[in-house]
Amino acid sequence: MSAVVPDLAALLAAASKSTEGLAALPPARCATALGLDGLAISLLNQSGLELVWYDPADTAGIALEDLQYTLGEGPTCDAARTGQPVTVPDLHTTREDRWPALLPAARKHPARAVFALPLQLGVIRLGALTGRRATPGPLTCDQMTDALALAEAATLILLTPSGVHDITSDTPLPLHRALIHQAAGALTFRLGIPIDEALARIRAYAFTHDHPIHDVAHDVIHHHSHLDNTT
Repeated sequence: MSAVVPDLAALLAAASKSTEGLAALPPARCATALGLDGLAISLLNQSGLELVWYDPADTAGIALEDLQYTLGEGPTCDAARTGQPVTVPDLHTTREDRWPALLPAARKHPARAVFALPLQLGVIRLGALTGRRATPGPLTCDQMTDALALAEAATLILLTPSGVHDITSDTPLPLHRALIHQAAGALTFRLGIPIDEALARIRAYAFTHDHPIHDVAHDVIHHHSHLDNTT
């Protein structure tokens, strides 16, 4: 028996009547409905983008979002900052000068096609909804229409009081990059530097040493990093 593809319209209708915030939208089922391998939502904040909605099993998608956060460039970053959709049917054929730091690293990851849609209401820019697929090619017209509907629904949910609350409590959804922020705070205290500089050092170290940024943050917190000695 073939698997039943989830109906995105039904998912959005159920979420609109829920008080569970983003948790009412299951990322994996939404991705399947759009013919994608994964979906994520990142919100703009002072440190760049915070990943707040994703399928924990989508390790490839999480890695791609973390890579964009580390380098400060990519489809998610552009969509969130410009308020314009960014569609990349094939990362392997994208011009090198578009994202010179990201593309060489991204080509080591499974994602081939990436689609980032801004989350905004009028002049208010909240972040971006980003989908990825392991096979190259554009979205169909119907898929793009459905993706835009999901982005609009997510934006409206985020603007409600329960927008980023966990489904099981009144507490906010756990921040994927909380460990990175903790590490930046630790460096700020140890080295007497501003928090922005601490974050920049963590990102730069992750990039130059080709380490996942979460691993670098873990080492900082547990005093296993050479960043403590950086002057």
